[in-house]
Amino acid sequence: MNAFLDMLMQNPAVILTVGAAVTLAAPRHFASPILLVATALSAIKLYDLGLGNYGAIMLFGEQLTTVRLDPLSRIFAVVFHIAIALNIIYGWGQKDRAQNFATLAYPAAALGGVLAGDYLTLFFWWEMAALTSVFLVWAPGTRVTYLAGMRYLSIQILSGVLLLGGIALIYRETGSLDFNLVGLRDDGGAIKFSALVLFLAFGIKSAFPLLHNWVQDAYPKSTITGAIILSIFTTKLAVYSLARAFPGTPELIYIGAVMTIFPIFFALIENDLRKVLTYSINNQVGFMVVAIGFGSINGAAGYAFGNIIFEGLLFMALGAAMFRTGTSKATELGGLYRTMPLTMGLCIVGALSISAFPGTLGFVTKGLIIDAAGEAHMFWIWLTLLFASAGVLEHAGIKIPFFTFFAHDSGKRPKEAPLPMLIAMGIAAVLCIGIGVYPDPLYALMPDREAIAGYHPYTAYHLVEQLQLLLWAVLAFAVLMLVKWYPPEVPSTNLDTDWLYRVPGRAFIGWVSGASRATWNALWGIFSSYIQAVMARIYAVHGPEGQMARSWPIGFMALWTAVLLGFVLILSFLS
Repeated sequence: MNAFLDMLMQNPAVILTVGAAVTLAAPRHFASPILLVATALSAIKLYDLGLGNYGAIMLFGEQLTTVRLDPLSRIFAVVFHIAIALNIIYGWGQKDRAQNFATLAYPAAALGGVLAGDYLTLFFWWEMAALTSVFLVWAPGTRVTYLAGMRYLSIQILSGVLLLGGIALIYRETGSLDFNLVGLRDDGGAIKFSALVLFLAFGIKSAFPLLHNWVQDAYPKSTITGAIILSIFTTKLAVYSLARAFPGTPELIYIGAVMTIFPIFFALIENDLRKVLTYSINNQVGFMVVAIGFGSINGAAGYAFGNIIFEGLLFMALGAAMFRTGTSKATELGGLYRTMPLTMGLCIVGALSISAFPGTLGFVTKGLIIDAAGEAHMFWIWLTLLFASAGVLEHAGIKIPFFTFFAHDSGKRPKEAPLPMLIAMGIAAVLCIGIGVYPDPLYALMPDREAIAGYHPYTAYHLVEQLQLLLWAVLAFAVLMLVKWYPPEVPSTNLDTDWLYRVPGRAFIGWVSGASRATWNALWGIFSSYIQAVMARIYAVHGPEGQMARSWPIGFMALWTAVLLGFVLILSFLS
């Protein structure tokens, strides 16, 4: 037993899970310190482990590797710990037990999935991430959030079912449960069904196009801190899984390219700024998916690292404004720079970073992906990524700070954000600028050290290319605003493809339910009529007035006895 416990405690994710469980029983005012201490202990354990495989166990004759720490999993594990600590500081003093538990249990599950060395361990943490994260969606406690949480949970469970099916098929083909390179096609170029099932499981959690709506449906309905936490871990766990199993898959290039483009148009017309940032998640994950398709694991991992910090910073800044004003609607915000100057400044740092402005974290990571497209000589994909980068500046780099802190004057004069929020945002901003100016520590964490060794982000070509892009994007925004062609911010509900299953889909399910009920009633009527007829016949024969209830003459009974005896004699003779 002691050996088993020691093996469990070698897993940083287990340490986080234990810390989350402790908050359920501890006094509420101790929750935040407990969460931070557990995060620190997990980070220390991660540092002590070093690269290698740990926590091997035997299950049904198969060896499972519960912790695999290699360069790819390490960079995700490091940034996950940074994000966990920032979220805890940001929400310091949170008294809701369910949220406190999910604040650590959900990231713990994502971390466990990143560290998993086999498919069964991955599946366990995959499902734990779905079950624990839904509490953040349900946290506001309204009917709207309950329904959104149920839809979110259904989609996440579907991803888990597909993952389990893919695992079973891959094990049947290979006889191994090791979580390694799978590849979508076999040696003959045909798509492997087992790999396709696994690909779809990862695709749902990555929010592939047409599979993306659970992000916009669920995340903005969570609490202020809950939305920040949700924005980080689920899609990044899926990005890691794609990078592990499907690097260099050409289909991912085109899927990712579409992901970078379509959210821009929804984000430009959206009034709820938190929903704008959820579309930004789709856009940003698209860049990572493209990088995986090119085989640029450095690009995918590096940009995931950066995005977790700078997009988290934007969510924090918008959350602070929402905390003080009670709204995240662009039509109800504006003019907050007068009383929230620190939050405004920190938000602008996040906006510059997500826009890949030179000197920020976004610049030193996005260039890896753009360069990969150029080196592959895929001009249209390269051009698409440039257009998408300009779109990022429009909807996340400009729209979020502009409509939150400037634009029209909403008349609101809230106080500056609370100190814990400012501390968390300040640390994130320092990382955005610090790593942007001196990226070597991040590059040292990259999975492929040889490929990154000769990379220099601050070349004249990179600087001119990015500054031109940013300049034209800013001019485009300014012109559109001046001529009043920029989509106006109006209270509205914008329809996305989730309308297909939330309206016609719900009507179809209602029709199927009604048709099933009518068919059942008809079949039950036929069956019950038949049973009644049979029972009536039995009653006619065996009932009080039936033939079998009459008194039979002795001679009649003797006759039938003789007949039966004769029948038995014949059978005996024949045998």
